[in-house]
Amino acid sequence: MTVEMERTLIQFREQFLVFGAPAIEDAEIEEVVASMKSGWLGTGPKVARFEQDFAAYKNTPHVAAVNSCTAALQLSLLAAGLQSGDEVITTPLTFCATVNSIIHAGLRPVLADINPVTMNIAPDSIEKCITSKTRAILPVHFAGRPCDMDAICAIAQKYNLKIIEDCAHAIETEYKGKKAGSFGDFACFSFYVTKNIVTGEGGMVISRHKEDIARIKILALHGMSKDAWKRFGDEGYKL
Repeated sequence: MTVEMERTLIQFREQFLVFGAPAIEDAEIEEVVASMKSGWLGTGPKVARFEQDFAAYKNTPHVAAVNSCTAALQLSLLAAGLQSGDEVITTPLTFCATVNSIIHAGLRPVLADINPVTMNIAPDSIEKCITSKTRAILPVHFAGRPCDMDAICAIAQKYNLKIIEDCAHAIETEYKGKKAGSFGDFACFSFYVTKNIVTGEGGMVISRHKEDIARIKILALHGMSKDAWKRFGDEGYKL
């Protein structure tokens, strides 16, 4: 290595590389101020509107906004009816929240291998990991690349398994013309600071079934069937 190359490398390393930063401009600041002036700092009209808009974007009527993708994953596993000790097959190449959600739901994570090209979970490895205790597959669309959902759905159908899609990286991802999240029984999204859509913190669950989303909303609210907006807002209880 020449002296010039060393100097270039040192200069490059001294520059801090930002992993991900949201674009915060006047429009975003005005929205925050408007929220504070409205008095609705938690679950309120903007959350309800966000749910409606996200449901329309994903072409599904059944969504639930929660405080994180981690919560979305854990609540989906609970709503799926899995029992303590059941096994959930997932990928080792993911943020720890994916596995933590399985553990926090009282379930056992089983790590399948990945495809070294796509970095996504390998369907043939999933099938090798299936045991009599396997109840679900939790694929992660890593870095926005869609998993091989045809193969994963075929395996799930063959062994009668639930699919919970981790779409934390994949709000805009499509697989063969269908949006990520539209293949499984549940799909979970993140709006963390480094994601495509940012709410500071936040997550969303979508599901095929209205009753599953209804259960997730109750679980997220510690057993309450109505959130603050439903109780006190324009759509609240009427005499």
